Amino acid sequence: MPIRTLVEAISHYGRDAYLLTVAQDGPHTSQVAIELRERRIGCALGPSAARNIAREPHISLFWPPTEPGGYALIVNGMAASEQQATGVLMANVTVTKSVLHRSGPRSEDSDGPCANDCKRLTW
Repeated sequence: MPIRTLVEAISHYGRDAYLLTVAQDGPHTSQVAIELRERRIGCALGPSAARNIAREPHISLFWPPTEPGGYALIVNGMAASEQQATGVLMANVTVTKSVLHRSGPRSEDSDGPCANDCKRLTW
């Protein structure tokens, strides 16, 4: 059964992802465990990622392909950080775009925004 929604994709790829933020000196990558929150994504943050999000809220989440030649899962969004009562810094991500992506020629069912094989995902 093909993956058509972001929820199905996260179920397939798992809760461990890479969070990409923008630091003053360039990209910053963190490994995070995500949770789904009513059409948003949450994850715990380290201090560097929280500082980056405060300055530049555009983020990406990335999951590598699960098999050779497979699709990567890419989620773009706007993040806001919040401190929980437990003291943990959390990101609350509003998803703006999510796709399954792999390099190579577009497949017949590719509907993504690029020249490669991309498939848009809905919630």
